[in-house]
Amino acid sequence: MSLKDYKYVHCIGIGGIGLSAIARYCNANGAKVTGSDSGATRITDDLQSEGIIVYIGHNATNLAQETNLLIYSIAVKDNNPELKLAKERGIMCMTYPEALGLLTKEYTTIAVCGTHGKTTTTGMVTSMLKGCGINPTVIIGSLLSEGGTNFIQGDSEYLVVEACEYKRSFLNLYPKHIVVTNIDEDHLDYYKDLEDINSAFQSFADKLEDGGLLITHNDVSLNTLGKKVNADVVDINQIELSVLGEHNKRNAQLVLALSSELGFSDEKARAGLNAFTGTWRRLEYKGTQKGAIMYDDYGHHPREIMATLEALREKYTSGKFKLIVVFQPHLFSRTKLLLDDFSKAFTLADKICVLPIYAAREKDDGSISSHDLVEKTDNAIYMESFDEVKKYIDKNCHSGSVVLTIGAGDVYLIHNLFV
Repeated sequence: MSLKDYKYVHCIGIGGIGLSAIARYCNANGAKVTGSDSGATRITDDLQSEGIIVYIGHNATNLAQETNLLIYSIAVKDNNPELKLAKERGIMCMTYPEALGLLTKEYTTIAVCGTHGKTTTTGMVTSMLKGCGINPTVIIGSLLSEGGTNFIQGDSEYLVVEACEYKRSFLNLYPKHIVVTNIDEDHLDYYKDLEDINSAFQSFADKLEDGGLLITHNDVSLNTLGKKVNADVVDINQIELSVLGEHNKRNAQLVLALSSELGFSDEKARAGLNAFTGTWRRLEYKGTQKGAIMYDDYGHHPREIMATLEALREKYTSGKFKLIVVFQPHLFSRTKLLLDDFSKAFTLADKICVLPIYAAREKDDGSISSHDLVEKTDNAIYMESFDEVKKYIDKNCHSGSVVLTIGAGDVYLIHNLFV
């Protein structure tokens, strides 16, 4: 069966960036869609405005009698009352990665994966295809600046998806072509080490069939049954983008190599790329506050932080602009395992305000805290709350200041404190 065959779909964790896109796909294809999540967010509000019923809180009564498919986030526990009832009723149940995998079978799927940059690169592939006159279906792990959504219903053979490596989720997918941005140490609460991470990416690459493309950089040493294309043959100095950063030019190299291998017009592909203006929380310009220039970013790994600061410093040079970074570490395990790397990631910043660690799916065992990072990091100060950060910005930031909030938690909400 395909996802289109299910006409009453319930999603647990519907506010998640991936599952909400699947909910939108089902809704766009005629299904009655309901869902639940632990709290209201911008995404759940948007889903409700689109005609999807969203329940806040998890309760067996949320599951309608007519439901014939239940899709749930991999973070959902077996004792979830909605999931338990669905299994008792014999309703088809699948995780978000399984549902996405089912969808990838129906299209010529381009899967974008990598430790860093996969969201932006997914958006770039989308813009490239549109520039070439192709309207793809898209599922992306953020909200596109154009349209403010993580889902696009296309009318072509192409599906562009962001493929997540966490818990080897991407092995559920069936891609025709794979784009790999990079492979680095992350999600070490699940993977043993870099070798283990590499093995997961290799298993994903091995899913390619004859005629499939693997688009990578020279420093990504994956073998594949498909055709491997090193994107570095594209001259990075000949790439013009509307988004900042050398790291984004490297992402664009991948996209241009893909378009070339697919036989698209280089001129149209480049025009499509140049039209890409970014996604939510990826070096997103937020306006000004008392003359200070405000940005927000999702970066939560030392290498991502360094790339983002380098991109800002290309535009806002040291000496002319004071760069203040507000960092919210994400996960106790990541902070502990990469503490030394985090302490060296902020060298381009003039001041670093460090918030408490955002726990997400983890519990605090007392072995690591943001104070440990502050002690090891030059020019860093600890701040307990968003209000404390706001007071600091109000007092210390002005014309000539650039303020970056960064982290995978809820640090972006600081911007809501300003008028």
